[in-house]
Amino acid sequence: MITPILRCKDVIATWLIDVAGNVAISISDLALLRRIQSLIIPAFVSTEEAMVWGSHLNPEQRATLLDIQRSVSNAARAEADPQRMVNLATQSQLMREAGEATPVDGHIRQWWGDLQV
Repeated sequence: MITPILRCKDVIATWLIDVAGNVAISISDLALLRRIQSLIIPAFVSTEEAMVWGSHLNPEQRATLLDIQRSVSNAARAEADPQRMVNLATQSQLMREAGEATPVDGHIRQWWGDLQV
């Protein structure tokens, strides 16, 4: 645990680090850590599998998935080992596919290149 230097009303007195290395420095971070721990994401092997899994997520789970996806994408960009970079980028892309399959307002978004329909 690390004592934070910054002082604002959302900052907690002691930073918390979970077993995966995620750090919480604020009350909102603690809530995110709880959401991350409650969402079990499988290691997807195909876009179809990711989309089927993602189609059953509620809005809070989708938001958590997209937070995790951004972290995995950032980790892929920073990775020096090419094979690990490819593995992380692939999982990030499959998580993104799962997030896109989540119904928003009762509709599943469809993507055609850069155009969302």
